Amino acid sequence: MWRYWKKPRLLYKYIISYLFIFLVPFLLMSMIIYYNSVSSLRKEIEQSNINKLEQVENITNERMKELETLAARISYDPRLTPYMFSHNYYGGEAIDELNKYKANSSIIEELFIYYHNAETIYSTHGSYSIDALLNNKYRFNEWKKQDLLNDLHSTIPFIKPIDHVVINEDEHENMIAYLFPISPGNPSPYGTVMYFIKERKMTDLIQNILGDFEGNAYIINEDNQIIASSINDDSINIKKVDYASSSRSGINNVTIDGKDYSMVSVKSDMINWKFITVMDSNQFFKRLGNTSLIVFILLVIIFIIGFILAILLGNNQYKPIRNIVEITRKGKNNTQEMEGGNELETIRQTITNVFEDHQTLNEAMYMQKPFARDQFFVKLLKGDIPTKEEIETLSKALQIDLKGGTYFVGIIYFDKGMFHEANMLERENLFNKLSDMSFENANAHGIDLLYNDAMAVIISIEESAKQPSELRKQLVLEIRQFIKEFSLIEPTIGVGGLYTEKIQINRSYIEALATIEYKFINPPGSIIYFEDISLEPEQSLGYPKEEQIKIIQSIKQGDKVVAIETLRHIFSKLDHNDYSIQVLKCICFDIINTIVKTISETGLSNNIQDFNRIVDFYSIEQLHTRLETLVLDICQEVKGKKESHNDQLRNDILAYIQENYQHYELSLESIALKFKLSVSYLSRFIKEQTGVTFTQYVQELRMENVKKQLKETQQPIKDIVVQVGYKDVANFTRKFKKIIGVTPGQYRKLNR
Repeated sequence: MWRYWKKPRLLYKYIISYLFIFLVPFLLMSMIIYYNSVSSLRKEIEQSNINKLEQVENITNERMKELETLAARISYDPRLTPYMFSHNYYGGEAIDELNKYKANSSIIEELFIYYHNAETIYSTHGSYSIDALLNNKYRFNEWKKQDLLNDLHSTIPFIKPIDHVVINEDEHENMIAYLFPISPGNPSPYGTVMYFIKERKMTDLIQNILGDFEGNAYIINEDNQIIASSINDDSINIKKVDYASSSRSGINNVTIDGKDYSMVSVKSDMINWKFITVMDSNQFFKRLGNTSLIVFILLVIIFIIGFILAILLGNNQYKPIRNIVEITRKGKNNTQEMEGGNELETIRQTITNVFEDHQTLNEAMYMQKPFARDQFFVKLLKGDIPTKEEIETLSKALQIDLKGGTYFVGIIYFDKGMFHEANMLERENLFNKLSDMSFENANAHGIDLLYNDAMAVIISIEESAKQPSELRKQLVLEIRQFIKEFSLIEPTIGVGGLYTEKIQINRSYIEALATIEYKFINPPGSIIYFEDISLEPEQSLGYPKEEQIKIIQSIKQGDKVVAIETLRHIFSKLDHNDYSIQVLKCICFDIINTIVKTISETGLSNNIQDFNRIVDFYSIEQLHTRLETLVLDICQEVKGKKESHNDQLRNDILAYIQENYQHYELSLESIALKFKLSVSYLSRFIKEQTGVTFTQYVQELRMENVKKQLKETQQPIKDIVVQVGYKDVANFTRKFKKIIGVTPGQYRKLNR
């Protein structure tokens, strides 16, 4: 009964908790999404109507501009002069030419030319007297002869709407007359071009652009006269709208006969016309209602999904608690369960037991710290950390004290074969001593390099230290004396230059590596400074020897940043020195020889596809570009070879571990001797390649073997444990339960 009631109560608590967590942001987000979507759609609809109206404006502007252009062309056309029209022969040609001008515009119904102080007006159908035009061809209700003549003598262009025009006795149309004085711009025109445009054509233009628009559209001239209109709603009385004061472009809400309407207004700067649409507000935003419904339905669906997820998550959250409680209560009777409290109390007790292993976990984490530290320093030497900020972040996280001031790298060279199986421990002790050394104004950090006969030391000098160059020499002497006293070994030390930025430590490292070339001409125990090498007599060809050394070492190390930087320094100095053409050629070929020789020493001479292309250059800039491309490719290949070597080494080491992990004697030391590596480097290498420590990797292999034998064989558990390399069965059982969750015996029963 206790279990029956307790489970639902705890489950309901989880479900209610998830619902609360879900509902609070859901309600807030629902309100935001709803109002934003409705507001966004409203703006979209408004902008869409404005855009359509602006399209009407643009097309109308184009049509009016066409008419203006036609009038200008007509005024300068020698075939359309009063003489040509009045001539018996050329008059017909003038009428034909007028027809061609009319064909250039799709909206012109008729085209007229009138010359001042004449009683004749010319059209595409011939010439008429003013009286004949008004009495026979067209009849206007409000446009009398004298008014027409006055308008034809106007000195400025204007448009005149004409309602109920009777054409040829049987056709009734609303027309638009556009009168344009000729010649354009002349204060004293000699005539007028008059266009007749059917209002219906302007209306069709509006309807084509507005599409299924359900309101009314109007084109209004600068005198607030309606030039053209498209009427879809007869209930709208445009005379009651104060469109004269409407904004240039935008949407206004107006009230006509107590009903709300949305008025969109756009004004043309070219012809000073207004383009207005008036529509019932409910129709204008009817899409909002549909969208609101869709958004509401969507939010309801999301709520239902959230409710279902809350139930599933609550049940899923309770499931592991039930499993944990069942495991912790095995072997207890029901009375003890009730006295022990509810499930959460049982779990609390379990967590309390977990904290007993807290110290062990801290120790394991402490053991991982050296791997991260070594990885950081190796990347710093290689220049693989791209930014100052990243260097600062990593050093702070790893609690590495790189004093802000100046930095340099020293490489400690040992005689080849000095360390072997018998004294490998001595090398490890020496490296551990050099890992972190403190001086009065500086810190030293040792790094085990990829080979056995050298170690690197990064020394950081405090910013407050005076004469860092002299202090560097003193620090190197102290390090050499310390090594000599500790191990009776007198190594050769190569020292790179001083740099003020942490990101430049790899340059000092390259310079320190360059000193290896001079180790063999100096007695054991010497200290070789990079600047001493560069201060030797420069090559006769005239560029610094230190640049030559740095380009060689950076290529050998695959450091493209330093290599390209050094190459640019060399060519920059060539640009600024005043050499003869013969000397420049010699210097260029010496640079080519240095780079090609270095590439040959790396075993990558086959990567030089075309020697002729390198030596056949016509400018220093071209040679620089070609060598820079070559150096980039070679550095990439060198880096790839190193990675390939690491891959092969990884495969060999991991294969060896997989073949021998069942031996109790297997250790880092034995593998280091097998592959002639230092223990610290091997440990770091395994961590880099597998993501776990050597101990964890071997433990995983052994655990998998044990699990396989527990499932597939009937051997005693003790024999299985001993076979995979463990001697302490009780200790293994504790580890197995901690990792898998059950004892080996329980695991066998569950997987039988």
